[in-house]
Amino acid sequence: MYRTLVIGRGMFGSAAARHLSKMSDGVALLGPDEPLDRGAHTGVFGSHYDEGRMTRAVDPHPFWAHAAKRSIDRYREIENESGLSFFTGSGYLGIGGAGAEYLSKSEAMGRQLGADIERLDTAGIRERFPFLSVNDDTEGLWEGGDAGHVSPRSMVLAQTKAAASHGATIINAEAQSVRAVTGAVEVETSDGETHRAERVLIATGAFTDLCGLSPTSLRLRVFGRTVVLARIEGEIAETLKTMPTMGHAETGAYILPPIRYPDGQTYLKIGIGTVDDPEPESLADLKNWFKSHGSESNLLEFQRFLVDLIPSLAECRHWHTDTCAVTWTHTGLPLVDYVDDGRIAVAVGGNGKGAKCSDEIGRMGAQLLAGLEWDCPVDTSGMKVPAL
Repeated sequence: MYRTLVIGRGMFGSAAARHLSKMSDGVALLGPDEPLDRGAHTGVFGSHYDEGRMTRAVDPHPFWAHAAKRSIDRYREIENESGLSFFTGSGYLGIGGAGAEYLSKSEAMGRQLGADIERLDTAGIRERFPFLSVNDDTEGLWEGGDAGHVSPRSMVLAQTKAAASHGATIINAEAQSVRAVTGAVEVETSDGETHRAERVLIATGAFTDLCGLSPTSLRLRVFGRTVVLARIEGEIAETLKTMPTMGHAETGAYILPPIRYPDGQTYLKIGIGTVDDPEPESLADLKNWFKSHGSESNLLEFQRFLVDLIPSLAECRHWHTDTCAVTWTHTGLPLVDYVDDGRIAVAVGGNGKGAKCSDEIGRMGAQLLAGLEWDCPVDTSGMKVPAL
């Protein structure tokens, strides 16, 4: 029997396992590998099957800013422990109209945390990033230092490898059920095995409620999100060689600079949450969303948005979509809490900001199972599981 078992080999779960494995022995991390053929796959999926997520300390909300800063500060530690690289320091640029509250609040939190930030006016944006086409009233917030982007796929591999190097057992299987029994928690998997542990942490993201893994409903809202990727070739690559990760205050769009993907091609990516994002009502719906190509209307809409902002992208001849899912909680903060009498806990709910903060959220889950308090001066009451 394991001392602690983490279900979910994604960004939160792999981080939790690494931290737990440095605290004690008897740690296991359970979750399936990324499927080789998404279309033929019948099991669950992970939104970390990707190469680009923006990362920066600046954020208008104290929790997300603190969690991001702490996670970023440990990126090199994770890379050193695993021998795998996943972080690129390209910098971050947030843009918005004059007086944008998002930028002002983000700047205030960034200065509180000692981030390397600079406020830019329209002329400053145009001078530093001549490939952008911005309105005359546009303002910017630049973060240098350790802002940039991570490969979520590589980060999960690095966390997993580091956890294993500290003694954690990695179980390549999909959890089917979790139940508390006398003296243990039992986890049944799709391959017919039963694993037992003293305590279990469920970190299964968008699939948590729909798979029925938690004994208590978490009231999660899951939305399918379409991302659009433009293949960057030829002269455009030279034009965009200094491009940072970007956030757009008015639309909530996030834009990743050109990044090389496993197919050997380089892509620039954009994602925007829209009112038309589907909300899967069943496990089958969510699986089918991951197997789909997403929204064709989003492809056209996001393409127009990008070309308006970065005119050189009009030369791109190859555009395609991909799918992922965003998990929202009732408070807008991750849920890191016990869901029974102190043996089964959860760490779920990235709320669209989980990737950059994943190591700290995983650490919170590890500390919960270890009986430790989270040592950060922000309000954590919103991370409690909602009462029925």
